[in-house]
This record gives sequence, C-alpha cells and structure tokens, in this order.
Amino acid sequence: MNDFQNHPLAGAVDLDSAMTKLWAFYRKYFVGMYIISVVLALLTSLVSAGIDTTAIQTVTDPEEMLQIMKGMAGPYALVLLISLVFGVILHAWVLDKPLGEPGFAATLLKKSAFALIPYLLVMIVLMTIGMIMTAFGLVLLVVPGIFALFYIATVTMFALPLTLAESHNPAHVLSGSFTLAHRNLWPNMGWVIVVMLIILVVSLVIGAILMVPFTGTFLKSINNPEEATTLLEISRNPAYIILSALATSLVTPVFPILAFILYFRNRYAEVQQEAAPDREESLKVEDLYPKTPDKE
Repeated sequence: MNDFQNHPLAGAVDLDSAMTKLWAFYRKYFVGMYIISVVLALLTSLVSAGIDTTAIQTVTDPEEMLQIMKGMAGPYALVLLISLVFGVILHAWVLDKPLGEPGFAATLLKKSAFALIPYLLVMIVLMTIGMIMTAFGLVLLVVPGIFALFYIATVTMFALPLTLAESHNPAHVLSGSFTLAHRNLWPNMGWVIVVMLIILVVSLVIGAILMVPFTGTFLKSINNPEEATTLLEISRNPAYIILSALATSLVTPVFPILAFILYFRNRYAEVQQEAAPDREESLKVEDLYPKTPDKE
C-alpha cells in the first residue's frame, strides 16, 4: 500500500473534521473535478435522451414489449459503462492530483484503465448482495430494507479507493471493503447518510431551479396526464441537457471525496492498531528504572 498519510483527505476523526476536509478539498480542486463531472453528465444525458420510454407505455402485447425492452438494453448499458469509466477517473483524480507528481494525466488514465475491470467485478458482486439484502429486508419490514440500502452503500464506498490505492485483486478489494466498513460501522454509515441527505436536498433545489424555464411545459404534463410525453421533450431539449449537466456536476465530486475520507480514516486506524502491539512490546516497565548490579 502506498503511503498516503500526508494526503489532504487523511486524518478525519469525526464528522466535523470530515466535513471540513471535504469542503476544503472541494474548493481547492474544484475545476478539475467539475470538468470531469460535466463531461460525464453530458455524455450520459445525450445517450439517455435517445431512449424512447413512451413507446412501452402504449404497448399491450408482451412479446412486442419484450422487444422494445431489449432495444433499450444497449443504451442503458452504455450509460452504465460511461458512468463507470468516468467514476473511476474521478476517484483516481481525487487520489493522485494532490500528490503533484509529473506526468499526472498519463498516470491518471493508466491507473483508471487498470482499475476498471476489477472494480466492475467487485461492483457486480456488491450490487447482487445489496439487492438480495434489500429484497429480504423489504419483505420482512421496511426498516431492515432501508438499513440494507445504507449498509451496502457504505461498503461500496470503500471499493474504488481500495482498487486504486492498494490492489487490483477483486477478492482483496471485496473483503477489504467489508473489513474497513465494519471497523467503525455506525460512524461510517452515519457519515454516508448525512452526506446523502445533504446531496438529496441540494439536488432537489437544483432540480427545481432548472425547471423554472420549462415550468409551463412541466405543469401542463401534470394537469393533463395524456400529455406526459412533454416530460420526455424537456429531457431532450438541448438547453435543458446543458443546464442539467452544468448544475448536477456541482455535486458529483462529493461522493469520491467522501470515499477517500472514509478510506483513509479506517485504513490508517487499522495500521495504527497493528503497530500498537509492537510499540507496547518494545517498552517494558523495568526499562523505566536504572539497572542495579547483580548480587553475588
């Protein structure tokens, strides 16, 4: 494991210090993270705009509906691939940019390329576990299902930092994600939930502001359900796509920053715990007193 103890996101001990580090890092390195986030948002919006979801609403034949859904699988898979690739790049940027090493761009792309496949495999496993846990939780009670969602979200936060900073071995990343998440499980989940709630509120406000230029069309679709296709028209409007990309990219870097704050906090706490026994064994009580000559 590389030594990242001097990284600006390392050293958070509580939520207050974590939020302080998050905001300081966000302000200092905003431009680079924002550019990556805008490119991601534009690409995913452009691909999503080409998906005609209204066609499936007017179809009653199951076979025809299945054919339409198969046609949508490709664009949705492309959206997921774009999100995955740029997510890895953004996390690698957060990790390596503060180090100021020469050839940063080439190193960034190389590290992202090597991390992509292992991270994809880990995410497939984590998402499968998450869906199973959430399904059982919702069947039993709603609260366990919600807990399962927050739990798997917390575990997932460690996957990409481990892949980029330590190992491309999916087994190591998977086991390490659960280990680090459980090292301070309740504080870790608490930090994730707080940031998720903040992002939710900010996203709702941004969404409301974005809809102002399109208020007439939006209200028209609500008052007359038969004209619900107008919502799709809004999402395909070039002005809306650009405004949405510029606005949503403001919050996109927050989770990669939080991921490394959590990773550094729990990883270096583990290193300190492993080193503690050695320090204790190296110092004995009798070593504090001067030695006396042996009696004959």
